[in-house]
Amino acid sequence: MTIEAISKAIGDESRRKIIELLKDGEMPASSIFDQFDYAAPTISRHLSVLKEAGIVSTRRNGVFIYYALEKEVLVQLAQWLTPLLPPTSHVAKAAPKERVIRTPKVKTENPFDKFQSEF
Repeated sequence: MTIEAISKAIGDESRRKIIELLKDGEMPASSIFDQFDYAAPTISRHLSVLKEAGIVSTRRNGVFIYYALEKEVLVQLAQWLTPLLPPTSHVAKAAPKERVIRTPKVKTENPFDKFQSEF
């Protein structure tokens, strides 16, 4: 698949949510539909766009359709993006914390304490 088709497919928030749902393994279409408040035909269209871009594949088991994520396509997208990203060595490190040096508390004598002890 082309980067353009992949980019267009993941450009929609609902389709990105479908991708996130499928990251752990295949799911039946009915389980995907349950995750949205949209009508089933709307989600079905999103699934079709993802399938056309090669991001998901389908497997039929009787009357059920199972969707699975094609991670190789996402790897292709990552390989295209990697040269465009800054190297990880240039990532700013957290500034070191300042060391707080505490001065010891000096005991000061109250001159009146000495005076009162004489009485």
